[in-house]
Amino acid sequence: MATIGFRLIKGPSIINHLPEAASQSFKAGDLVMLTSGKVAIVSSDQTVYGVALEDASGTTGDDVPVLVIQPDQIFLAQADTTTAATHVGGKYGLNIGTAGSMSVDIGDTSTTTVRIEKLDPRDGAKANGRVYVKFDPDKLQNL
Repeated sequence: MATIGFRLIKGPSIINHLPEAASQSFKAGDLVMLTSGKVAIVSSDQTVYGVALEDASGTTGDDVPVLVIQPDQIFLAQADTTTAATHVGGKYGLNIGTAGSMSVDIGDTSTTTVRIEKLDPRDGAKANGRVYVKFDPDKLQNL
Protein backbone atom coordinates (compact mmCIF):
# COMPACT_ATOMS: atom_id res chain seq x y z
CA MET A 1 0.00 0.00 0.00
CA ALA A 2 1.40 3.39 -0.93
CA THR A 3 1.26 5.88 1.94
CA ILE A 4 1.68 9.60 2.45
CA GLY A 5 5.13 9.11 4.00
CA PHE A 6 6.24 11.40 6.81
CA ARG A 7 5.54 15.13 6.42
CA LEU A 8 6.83 17.82 8.77
CA ILE A 9 3.93 19.78 10.28
CA LYS A 10 5.61 21.70 13.09
CA GLY A 11 9.13 22.31 14.28
CA PRO A 12 12.54 23.30 12.97
CA SER A 13 13.40 22.45 9.39
CA ILE A 14 17.05 21.37 9.23
CA ILE A 15 18.03 20.03 5.81
CA ASN A 16 21.31 18.26 5.16
CA HIS A 17 22.56 17.31 1.70
CA LEU A 18 24.29 13.94 1.85
CA PRO A 19 25.53 11.32 -0.63
CA GLU A 20 23.23 8.45 -1.58
CA ALA A 21 24.30 4.92 -0.60
CA ALA A 22 24.49 2.16 -3.21
CA SER A 23 21.38 0.47 -4.63
CA GLN A 24 18.77 2.77 -3.08
CA SER A 25 15.10 3.07 -4.09
CA PHE A 26 13.59 5.22 -1.32
CA LYS A 27 10.87 7.72 -2.16
CA ALA A 28 10.38 11.30 -0.99
CA GLY A 29 8.74 11.09 2.44
CA ASP A 30 10.45 7.80 3.36
CA LEU A 31 12.51 7.50 6.52
CA VAL A 32 16.23 7.18 5.99
CA MET A 33 19.34 6.47 8.04
CA LEU A 34 23.04 7.04 7.59
CA THR A 35 25.29 4.13 6.80
CA SER A 36 28.99 4.92 6.42
CA GLY A 37 27.99 8.58 6.00
CA LYS A 38 25.60 7.86 3.12
CA VAL A 39 21.80 8.00 2.96
CA ALA A 40 19.96 4.65 2.91
CA ILE A 41 16.36 3.59 3.46
CA VAL A 42 15.84 2.58 7.10
CA SER A 43 16.39 -1.12 7.73
CA SER A 44 15.05 -1.04 11.29
CA ASP A 45 12.60 1.26 13.01
CA GLN A 46 15.12 1.57 15.82
CA THR A 47 17.53 3.89 13.96
CA VAL A 48 16.16 6.88 12.07
CA TYR A 49 18.09 9.90 10.78
CA GLY A 50 15.60 11.83 8.72
CA VAL A 51 13.06 12.04 5.92
CA ALA A 52 14.15 11.92 2.27
CA LEU A 53 12.96 15.03 0.44
CA GLU A 54 13.52 13.53 -3.02
CA ASP A 55 13.33 10.06 -4.53
CA ALA A 56 16.57 8.08 -4.67
CA SER A 57 18.37 8.42 -7.98
CA GLY A 58 19.83 4.93 -7.84
CA THR A 59 23.30 6.37 -8.33
CA THR A 60 25.81 5.98 -5.50
CA GLY A 61 27.08 9.31 -4.25
CA ASP A 62 24.34 11.49 -5.74
CA ASP A 63 23.21 14.37 -3.52
CA VAL A 64 20.11 13.69 -1.38
CA PRO A 65 18.35 16.43 0.60
CA VAL A 66 17.26 15.02 3.95
CA LEU A 67 15.07 16.66 6.58
CA VAL A 68 16.84 15.86 9.87
CA ILE A 69 14.36 14.58 12.48
CA GLN A 70 14.45 16.42 15.82
CA PRO A 71 12.57 15.48 19.03
CA ASP A 72 10.44 18.65 19.03
CA GLN A 73 9.06 18.19 15.52
CA ILE A 74 5.57 16.92 14.73
CA PHE A 75 5.02 14.85 11.60
CA LEU A 76 1.91 13.76 9.75
CA ALA A 77 1.96 10.06 8.90
CA GLN A 78 -0.45 7.28 8.03
CA ALA A 79 -1.46 4.45 10.34
CA ASP A 80 -1.45 0.85 9.11
CA THR A 81 -4.90 0.07 10.52
CA THR A 82 -8.02 1.76 11.84
CA THR A 83 -7.18 4.65 14.13
CA ALA A 84 -9.00 5.32 17.40
CA ALA A 85 -8.98 8.01 20.06
CA THR A 86 -7.38 5.46 22.41
CA HIS A 87 -4.22 5.53 20.26
CA VAL A 88 -3.50 9.17 21.18
CA GLY A 89 -0.59 9.28 23.63
CA GLY A 90 0.45 5.73 22.77
CA LYS A 91 3.90 4.72 21.56
CA TYR A 92 4.17 2.58 18.44
CA GLY A 93 6.63 1.09 16.00
CA LEU A 94 6.87 1.63 12.28
CA ASN A 95 6.12 -0.41 9.19
CA ILE A 96 9.22 0.32 7.19
CA GLY A 97 8.31 -2.15 4.44
CA THR A 98 9.36 -1.04 1.01
CA ALA A 99 9.94 2.36 -0.53
CA GLY A 100 6.84 4.53 -0.54
CA SER A 101 4.88 2.39 1.93
CA MET A 102 6.05 3.45 5.41
CA SER A 103 3.44 3.88 8.14
CA VAL A 104 2.86 3.87 11.89
CA ASP A 105 2.45 0.28 13.12
CA ILE A 106 -0.44 0.49 15.58
CA GLY A 107 0.01 -3.21 16.42
CA ASP A 108 3.64 -2.77 17.54
CA THR A 109 3.86 -1.53 21.12
CA SER A 110 7.16 -3.29 21.91
CA THR A 111 9.70 -1.74 19.51
CA THR A 112 8.32 1.78 19.65
CA THR A 113 9.67 4.70 17.63
CA VAL A 114 6.88 7.30 17.62
CA ARG A 115 4.24 8.69 19.96
CA ILE A 116 0.86 9.63 18.50
CA GLU A 117 0.07 13.21 19.49
CA LYS A 118 -3.38 13.35 17.89
CA LEU A 119 -5.53 11.97 15.11
CA ASP A 120 -5.84 14.06 11.98
CA PRO A 121 -9.24 15.80 12.32
CA ARG A 122 -9.90 15.23 8.60
CA ASP A 123 -9.96 11.48 9.31
CA GLY A 124 -10.79 10.92 12.97
CA ALA A 125 -11.14 7.19 13.63
CA LYS A 126 -10.74 5.65 10.18
CA ALA A 127 -9.04 2.77 8.36
CA ASN A 128 -5.46 3.84 7.59
CA GLY A 129 -6.16 7.23 9.15
CA ARG A 130 -3.58 9.96 9.36
CA VAL A 131 -1.92 10.72 12.70
CA TYR A 132 0.38 13.39 14.11
CA VAL A 133 3.51 11.87 15.66
CA LYS A 134 6.72 12.75 17.46
CA PHE A 135 9.82 10.57 17.27
CA ASP A 136 11.45 9.02 20.34
CA PRO A 137 14.77 10.86 20.83
CA ASP A 138 16.47 7.54 21.71
CA LYS A 139 15.76 6.27 18.17
CA LEU A 140 17.23 9.27 16.37
CA GLN A 141 20.62 8.69 14.78
CA ASN A 142 21.56 12.37 14.79
CA LEU A 143 21.39 12.99 18.56
